[in-house]
Amino acid sequence: MESNNKRIAKNTLFLYFRMLLVMGVTLYTSRVVLEVLGVDDYGIYNIVGGVVVLFSFLRSTIATALQRYLNNALGRNDLEREKQIFSSSFVILVAFSIILIILFETLGLWLINEKLNIPEDKIWETNVVYQISIVTFILNLVRVPYDALIMAHERMSFYAWASIIEVVLKLLIVYILNVVAFNKLELYSVLILFVTVIVNIIYIIYCRINYALPILGYSNRSIIKELSNFSGWNVFGGVADIGYQQGTNIILNIFYGVAFNATMGITNQVKNAIYGFVRNVQVAVNPQLYQTFAAGEYDQFRKLLVQSSKFIYFLYLVIAVPLCMNIEFILNLWLNDIPPMTSTFCILMILFGLVDAFVGPLWTAAQAEGDIKKYQIVTSGILLMNLPLTCIAFKMGYPPYSLLLIQIVVCAISLIYRILYSCHKNMFVISYYLNSVILPTSAVTIIAFVSVFVIDYMIPVYGWKRMFINTPMMLILMVSSIWVIGLNKSEKKVIHSLITRKLIGNKN
Repeated sequence: MESNNKRIAKNTLFLYFRMLLVMGVTLYTSRVVLEVLGVDDYGIYNIVGGVVVLFSFLRSTIATALQRYLNNALGRNDLEREKQIFSSSFVILVAFSIILIILFETLGLWLINEKLNIPEDKIWETNVVYQISIVTFILNLVRVPYDALIMAHERMSFYAWASIIEVVLKLLIVYILNVVAFNKLELYSVLILFVTVIVNIIYIIYCRINYALPILGYSNRSIIKELSNFSGWNVFGGVADIGYQQGTNIILNIFYGVAFNATMGITNQVKNAIYGFVRNVQVAVNPQLYQTFAAGEYDQFRKLLVQSSKFIYFLYLVIAVPLCMNIEFILNLWLNDIPPMTSTFCILMILFGLVDAFVGPLWTAAQAEGDIKKYQIVTSGILLMNLPLTCIAFKMGYPPYSLLLIQIVVCAISLIYRILYSCHKNMFVISYYLNSVILPTSAVTIIAFVSVFVIDYMIPVYGWKRMFINTPMMLILMVSSIWVIGLNKSEKKVIHSLITRKLIGNKN
């Protein structure tokens, strides 16, 4: 268990190094791109990308299935099966690519040209960007087996370095947009495609050199069937995920236009920046969750599930509360032209994340267990309620940000089901999860938000003063409450051990 914790911590460090770099560049480039393109063109790119991402659940399903099966093979030390899984995945990718292209060029084009609220003078430009976005997405689909292979082998250092190359190229895009007098929206799409091609080549070369796994010749019909079946049930989860993200973004466009799509685009940038911290821990811990379950080490699996749930939530909370405190100040520093209601959207999205932070470990546990038919049907049905509820709310005249209020409520309902499902599968008893995860995280959350109001009441300052006086005081109180109330003795021991070993381990 100690060696696993050490490996998880080391991989998390690499992922944080990657994330901090990506986050910094993303926040900077999104600001420049918004300025160069303007609110309308930025909103168009956001909504066109949203139509492409609408079908991306097919990519996520094969990625999830492949990651799970590769880790299962590694947990059993079965190299031959690992080769067969990797090779078989390309057969499935070809089928998925054909399905995607058909959907993109029929239903996708219908949405773009008939249903979305696009200005008349931007229709041609929007269609060009859409076609480029399709090619970019298909190329990203090709990279899925290589992503899964790197994650399964926990080679997070390569993942971090590859991201450095990617963000450097995206910085170059910003420079080109500023100096080249060409159609900015089309140029931006082409340059993003160019970056995708280069990154794909890097991933493929690295995997071919380090693993020498065949693309063809090792495919196995039974494995293809097994992967397809597992992926097929995951499609429900992918549809639901797109439903409450990109689907509602399209509904937002229909009712309120591209300006609020720009608002949602900025909000998603903020969300992705925070989720980067959460995602790093989840990505680092997933291989161990899969492998311990495959090896039958259920006590270790259960302990790791609870620890990762709490660490992910507390990490998110430490970032989320200060951001909520200073959101308007940060947005004014970051953006020159702020889309409407951005601060309200951002705060609600951050609060949504507090509920959603619990979902990742429970979702991975369900994938590890493997019997996901009922799980995906029920959770997908719950999450897809976002679509009709958002339509009803907008038709009744509720403001644009009401879609995020609906997402918070629906996510909470789905979380309750996920907990009950895990209990039904004997991963833990409900009292154990409530006492070990829900109660301590809830207590710390209450203390965190109460401290915000108390400190602001005692020291009523704003701007830089609030950032450097009130926020550190609140963080000290929150971190102290996490240590005293949020963590048990074994979790404190894990953290203390990781700190004393400098997280990477000593050389002795």
